Amino acid sequence: MSESVGALQRLKKLGFQHGRYQSKFQVRYEPKTLATKRIRRGAPWESTFLRKSKGEKREIISRPWEYPMAAQNLSVILIQKRVRGMLCRGRQQVTMSRNAARARSPMQQFVAKGGSFSDERGFRIFVVTKLQAWFRMQRLRWRGTLERYPLYHIAALQIQYAWKTHCQHKLYQRQSGDPDSAMTRVDCAALCIQTNWKIYTHRRIFRYYRDLLTFRSTGDPARMLRAINPSEASLLDASMGAQVRFRLGGLAFPPTIYYKIYTRKPVCDLGSFSPKNYTVARQSAPVSHSHVKCQPGQSVHTTYIRVGNSYYRARQQSEDTRLWYRRLENNGWRSVTAKVLAEANADPIAQATATRQPINGFHYSKLVRQQDRERVRRHKKRLWMQKLYAEGLLTAAGRPEKDEEDQTDTQPPMLFDVVFEDENWEAEAEEMFRWASALDYDKYVDNWYGLGRTAATDDDLA
Repeated sequence: MSESVGALQRLKKLGFQHGRYQSKFQVRYEPKTLATKRIRRGAPWESTFLRKSKGEKREIISRPWEYPMAAQNLSVILIQKRVRGMLCRGRQQVTMSRNAARARSPMQQFVAKGGSFSDERGFRIFVVTKLQAWFRMQRLRWRGTLERYPLYHIAALQIQYAWKTHCQHKLYQRQSGDPDSAMTRVDCAALCIQTNWKIYTHRRIFRYYRDLLTFRSTGDPARMLRAINPSEASLLDASMGAQVRFRLGGLAFPPTIYYKIYTRKPVCDLGSFSPKNYTVARQSAPVSHSHVKCQPGQSVHTTYIRVGNSYYRARQQSEDTRLWYRRLENNGWRSVTAKVLAEANADPIAQATATRQPINGFHYSKLVRQQDRERVRRHKKRLWMQKLYAEGLLTAAGRPEKDEEDQTDTQPPMLFDVVFEDENWEAEAEEMFRWASALDYDKYVDNWYGLGRTAATDDDLA
């Protein structure tokens, strides 16, 4: 008993000298290496013993009389580590055995659902249904992952754009004059098939978009707008006679559907009876006493200030009216479908039409405004007819190159592609006359304004 007590006292003394109460750390100056290092005898112990290598840990545990406290703590940590790993492996084996016991064959599941062993057709349907459900579950999981992280869509678009650019670059290289880049017959045939297929698909896409806008003055505008822009659909009132027009546009193919809200009846708002611009602060400043002329919209008047029995004249500048009667409607053409991770107002056409300034020179008389609209309409009609006849009817017919030497320049050009020496020249001339007679500008404008337009909010939709 006395020997064991003496051994414990010696261990306690060693612990006070070289154990946990040793606060001085030894700095390692030797470089790090993958080889196992031996403990340097006589050096004070470092408390961060978990950073030791396996060889150092093994030597500390095998010689506990040198570093008793470190050996005890390190042995406890290693024992806990081994026990924790054993418990985790045992728990996993138990879980796997339970799952294996619970697993049933498809036939057992079919029988548990109310089937029988002799029903082969029902068992096949049951297995097919299980496979479809599993495949649908995988698709929904993948779709949920994609929707949770929208970066996948952007990455896919970038990859497609890069691949398309690479293919176009290779195609341009093949079409160049280099002998090494000459296209083979197989490549020419593939290019021809791709071109024709692209033409076919583009036509089908355009016809699909075109057929979407064939309605005329039909449909509830509030209901259509509720599916596009619910925040503004509630603002449409029956008394304003609002209509929604749809058009095709955009800078790329396939085209984008744009919409705009029109009002047939006058709308009374703040800008109709107050000319001020409430979006900016009041712009007024003291008048300048220089001889510089006032700018348009800035008026200066004289006021008299009484001080006692004396009157002083002062020039005071009134409020700046340069921004009066100028307002932005913010009702341009907006796209129906926005791009991924992009706002609807980010479209270039929407920005250009939203910031368009209203027509200047607004006259108070309705008669004068009607005359101005009629003048603008006649001007547009004149430009339309000039362009039509200059590029279509009044262009000279092309002549063959082999007859250029025989014919002289004094021969008048042909205005119509009608051969009068032919026996059927009367039918061709009649067809040309009917085509020219159908060129009615007013009818064309009415047809254009009525296309893709919904009914008004005050119309009877029943």
